[in-house]
Amino acid sequence: MRFLLKLNDAVGKVENVLISVGLLSMLVLAFLQVVMRDVFNKGIPWADSIVRLLVLWVGFVGASLATKLDQNLTLEVLTKYMPERFRHLSSMVVKAFAITICWFLFQASLKFLGDEMTTGEQFLKLFPSWYTLTIFPATFALISFHLVVGILKDMVYFVKGKPA
Repeated sequence: MRFLLKLNDAVGKVENVLISVGLLSMLVLAFLQVVMRDVFNKGIPWADSIVRLLVLWVGFVGASLATKLDQNLTLEVLTKYMPERFRHLSSMVVKAFAITICWFLFQASLKFLGDEMTTGEQFLKLFPSWYTLTIFPATFALISFHLVVGILKDMVYFVKGKPA
């Protein structure tokens, strides 16, 4: 259990760095685009494509980090009035359902990735465009991992009555 908690924290730190670098890169590129267009009447040809890609990656990695931090959207109408231990039981059920959904999305993203591999499209004429889409299955796997760790934490709390 400790190994999983440490691994979960390490993955969260990597996600945090990826989000920070991605957001900073988007900010700098967007700023440069504005300045270049206003001053030189020309933009950076590849900047918009990079910013669009970074929005996708930051969004998906952010969703994974939100899951790790247990900050994803919830409806607390019923759980608000439950005793603490039963909130954790309810949380386990919800997380198990979310893992099931992630499994189907992971399978669909692998199929999508496979379809994209056959197109032969290039991203900025540098590498196959499907490389940029690996964020889909990777994120659904990471979200599932964070959910499993969350279930284990909830299980410990439900059994022992205190956090893991």
